[in-house]
Amino acid sequence: MRLPILLGVAIVLATAGCAPGDEAPEVTSTAALRCGPDDGSRSLFETSRDRLGTIQSFSPAAFDAGSTNAFFTSFGTNGRSCGTCHSQSDAWTLSTTRARATAYANPADPLFAPVDGADCPPTDPQQPADATRSTMVTGYGLIRIELPIPPTADFSLVSATNPEGCAVAPGDPSIDGALFLFRRPLPSANLPFLSAVMWDGRETHQKIATGPNLTNLQPLLADLSSQDIDATLGHAQATSPLTDPALSDARDFEINLFTAQASLGMLELDRGSAHGGPRYLSDVLAPAFAIGQNDPFAPGFTSRIFDLYQAWEPVNGCSPSGLTREQAAIGRGEAIFNNRTFTIANVGGINSAASDPLANPLDPAFDQPVVGTCGTCHNAHDVGDHTTALPINIGVTAADPTDNNGSSIAGILDTAKLPVYTLQSGARTVRVTDPARALISGSFVDVGKTKGPVLRGLAARAPYFHNGSAKDLDTVVEFYDARFNIRFTEAEKHDLVEFLKAL
Repeated sequence: MRLPILLGVAIVLATAGCAPGDEAPEVTSTAALRCGPDDGSRSLFETSRDRLGTIQSFSPAAFDAGSTNAFFTSFGTNGRSCGTCHSQSDAWTLSTTRARATAYANPADPLFAPVDGADCPPTDPQQPADATRSTMVTGYGLIRIELPIPPTADFSLVSATNPEGCAVAPGDPSIDGALFLFRRPLPSANLPFLSAVMWDGRETHQKIATGPNLTNLQPLLADLSSQDIDATLGHAQATSPLTDPALSDARDFEINLFTAQASLGMLELDRGSAHGGPRYLSDVLAPAFAIGQNDPFAPGFTSRIFDLYQAWEPVNGCSPSGLTREQAAIGRGEAIFNNRTFTIANVGGINSAASDPLANPLDPAFDQPVVGTCGTCHNAHDVGDHTTALPINIGVTAADPTDNNGSSIAGILDTAKLPVYTLQSGARTVRVTDPARALISGSFVDVGKTKGPVLRGLAARAPYFHNGSAKDLDTVVEFYDARFNIRFTEAEKHDLVEFLKAL
């Protein structure tokens, strides 16, 4: 494993208060001198164009995939590798742009393998990969996950819709009652910041406990190894687990990947006083990260989550002089993310309402509206996920999403092609498109709960949310605005979107 090489290096950076035109001193790292082949032929950076500018990845290990080249080698029976769904150009996940281009170039590509790339479970074990059967992949960047309700669960399935008219329907006895869950592949980069593995946390077998200076990484590495094994056996349909050398190579490749937006048009995001791009993630933010830091439910919390573009933020309501229009918008958006307060009500995992069927008295602020910011749920400094495992339900999984006041906000998110499950526990019932965490814990109060992902590299990986229901970042902001009755102005929405693009 190569990442800890970074720990002893000296890093010198410009302070956040530099003027927009000042140049930051070059970041130096002894890791850059020691990693990669001796001939220096491998680069520490990989850059791809996206529709807004460039997405860039940095690897202190020079993208060394090991002697087995495990991340890019097919160890299964259907031609897939990790790289099938996790591409540098898509911030190490899968965009609908790439899925559609793949379908056009090769409709029989392994991406569309029927094991989980088809909209419906195959009825013929010899069914070939066929992009025409994979509209959830090409339209929403989703793969099909099949999970049953645990036998010990305190809830049951009342009914399930079958919008694709699958011959094998969700909950069918022939697949042991498994439900169909359509989910986005998560990025295989920026992994040192994780507090849970997978949307529902199902691969968090060892509680992640990463400490400052990247200490105590072993629990995270064990969870990532488990994920790699299960992905190879499941998504790639391998007949045996990865060998130890291949498992080590894949895990080490992933843990050394950092990705972020590097430019928007001609605007470079890692120059002067700006700290965008992946190098700052690797050399500064990863060593400073620790599980549990800046906990919004503990003393000392600060809502100033992002300061990547602090020199572009407005001062006394005015943008600093000398900025481009794009820099000023990004700065205003960062300030909105950090400072705009709003009421957070009835979020399972934080403050579910007593009147909600999923009410949980054990929530930290049960039945109490909380005045917070975006950082209440996205509290990791300059990264944007949560620093502790915090599965929450903000309504993205609901068949009929509502706002703080219980009023419908249906129509913002595109969930028409997702199955709807009616679940019951005693006298309580809910309708959701994904039971999420509840299928792992077996607890009714966990229905609909997912983790928040790392926010870096957003621009390259549309669509958004775990189910691809937001086609773009404008839709993401529209949903949050409606869900929490924030009442952003159109100008504020624009600025917040521009900031999110710059991550």
